[in-house]
Amino acid sequence: MNPGAAYAYDGLPVVDMTAEPFWREPALTARPLLEAGERVAAVPAFGTFMLLRHDDCSAALLDPDHLGNIGSRYFELQGWTEGPWVEWTRRNIVMVDPPVHTRLRSLVNRAFTPRRVAEMHETTVKIAHELCDAAADERAVELVHDWARLLPLRVICTMLGMPSVDQEQMGRWTEALSAASGLPTEENRIAGNAAMAEFNAYVVEQVAVRRASPRDDLLSALIEAEEVGDRLDHDELVAMVVQLMFAGHETTRNLIGNVVYRLLEHPGEMARLRADPTLAATAVEESLRYDPPITFTSRIARTDLQLCGLPVVAGQLVVLFLTAANFDPERFADPYRFDVARADNHHLSFGWGIHHCLGASLARLEGAVAVTTLLERFRRIEPVGAPSQWTAFTPLRGREQLDLALTPA
Repeated sequence: MNPGAAYAYDGLPVVDMTAEPFWREPALTARPLLEAGERVAAVPAFGTFMLLRHDDCSAALLDPDHLGNIGSRYFELQGWTEGPWVEWTRRNIVMVDPPVHTRLRSLVNRAFTPRRVAEMHETTVKIAHELCDAAADERAVELVHDWARLLPLRVICTMLGMPSVDQEQMGRWTEALSAASGLPTEENRIAGNAAMAEFNAYVVEQVAVRRASPRDDLLSALIEAEEVGDRLDHDELVAMVVQLMFAGHETTRNLIGNVVYRLLEHPGEMARLRADPTLAATAVEESLRYDPPITFTSRIARTDLQLCGLPVVAGQLVVLFLTAANFDPERFADPYRFDVARADNHHLSFGWGIHHCLGASLARLEGAVAVTTLLERFRRIEPVGAPSQWTAFTPLRGREQLDLALTPA
């Protein structure tokens, strides 16, 4: 889709981002490239290339002057140029660049403080035990949707001061938005637009309630956040709350599901964690490295430039293959080994630089509480039935489902 530049990439190895294996097993897609010493791979679907190495990806994330955020460009290249979903990407803090990003980040940081996140620890533990109580009664649980999704959803709703939302409705919204974020079909675009419109309407209603009656919660703090006489306008506020609710539980759902799946796959590491619960934090970091909740991200060249010796034209999309970077053998020793005590684990799963994930500390807290509580409450956790697959055609990496048999402690 950048035909003027694509000719330069004819000799590169190719990654087919339209193929299902790329989405379901990105680390396996990356492995032969990394082992062959490749730094980049061509992406014919977008007439561009992707960065594979940790140093190259982190340098790109740290260079907003030359590589801007994508906004709606990723979707525009697929012919999706209008509708509630695309409009959201154009004002979402995750997708915009300075000076707009600097202003939004400054305002939201005044509300989404480390103190407010730390205060959620007790709430997170309480919710985790409530979910374990229900699972213990059944001695079984479908972890991804009926446990891992509910924990961060209830935490972020409590933090924002939202009423307990219809969990099935929220599930439908987030599934539709997740499908819209990858290589969406026309059906997925229609569903994504409908879900975003309903999500926006829900948030607008909650904002109106809070304006009329402010409380000591994150939503009221976002409404009141002010920096040198500036505040979030109505559309920015709605987009921010949607982002916090969507990303604040969808990616963490996957984090929790992924770490439990890998512990089941590596029983020695699960036993190691049971023996030493203080490893919960490093186990979460290893899960983030091994199965980043977001497989890749993208940047747009602000000017003509060169990356890894290759020409890039202004306006061109460049893919940053975060999963490949997290398995770079030049950065991580024995990268395909899952190690709950891995040290010096500087993965790129939360991004880097000015766009480092706003909710990283909350996700880490929730992940550590989740795995600690599950192992504390259940002396045996076993998969049942045929294993599901990894999700496909969405950059939000997670298991489709994870059915477990549980033996209470």
